[in-house]
Amino acid sequence: MSRRRRKPDFFDDGVLVVDKPAGPTSHDVVERLRRRFRPAKLGHTGTLDPFATGVLVLAFNRATRMSNMLGSGKKVYAGTVSLGKATDTGDPTGEVTETAPVPQIGPEQAAEALAALEGERQQAPPAYSAAKHQGKPLYAYARQGVAVEKPARAINVGQTKLVAMEPGEIAFELTCSKGTYVRSLAEDLARGLGTVGHLKQLRRLASAPFSLGEALELDEALDLSPQELAGRLIGLSQALERAGLPAVEVDADTAWQLRQGMILPREIFLTPGSGPALGAFMVLTPEGELVAVLRWLEPGERRPGRDYESMRVFPEQDQGELEEQTSASATGAE
Repeated sequence: MSRRRRKPDFFDDGVLVVDKPAGPTSHDVVERLRRRFRPAKLGHTGTLDPFATGVLVLAFNRATRMSNMLGSGKKVYAGTVSLGKATDTGDPTGEVTETAPVPQIGPEQAAEALAALEGERQQAPPAYSAAKHQGKPLYAYARQGVAVEKPARAINVGQTKLVAMEPGEIAFELTCSKGTYVRSLAEDLARGLGTVGHLKQLRRLASAPFSLGEALELDEALDLSPQELAGRLIGLSQALERAGLPAVEVDADTAWQLRQGMILPREIFLTPGSGPALGAFMVLTPEGELVAVLRWLEPGERRPGRDYESMRVFPEQDQGELEEQTSASATGAE
């Protein structure tokens, strides 16, 4: 059975941006902070491979309930492709599976090959990835020599940029959608240049709307007191606002009704300046306390008297609710 304890007073619901070092898994980072600070809940909004560094967004307490939404924005990466050798993992931690000569490549040719990656495309999760099959990550099957094919899914690669070139290496930057495997893009880049390759280095510069400029180094975070770390959290409503969710303010009676599960007239949430009834939005009290995250239903989903659905409802914070002592981790891609 899970141990249960009261949420520490000094931890609010919010997120912390950490600069993950190379080596530990994203789960390792969560566990180190969980053991040090003992928040009621702690998770992350999107996985970084062990060899990768950069922005890892951590969700504290009730922010774990919104991890998918907080991690759904575009990602920005800087990486280096090593040409001439392919590995089974697509990164420097794997075994070399293929070698090929590296042709003479100029900056213009490299930039064109990068630009060819831009746009929407289909991409299947690589064998060594955290994508799940029957509740088990693909890398667990791969380590056992079991081949599992997952269907490709749509991704989007935004602007690419050639940063530098050295013999046998190409450094780049790119933006991409959630769920994009940059290791696979690196292999595609190498093939587009007439050779093979793997992703030598990867650094996440941003997981929109959170960037490296606001990140704490892991050791720096671990050296803080609980109160100091709590002061570095970005509050949940602020984090959701940065993620693009508009806010609607309601009075105390309406907040109570929402928390009781009552279905309220749509007009309550269509205040002047609130915009069209599209997508998700926050409901706040006049004091700024987060009451709920609601989503306007699409026209085909609506029923008489039911124009929205509750994605999450948040009880009053002064109820002293008991929360499980657990680590809630949102799975994501690179």
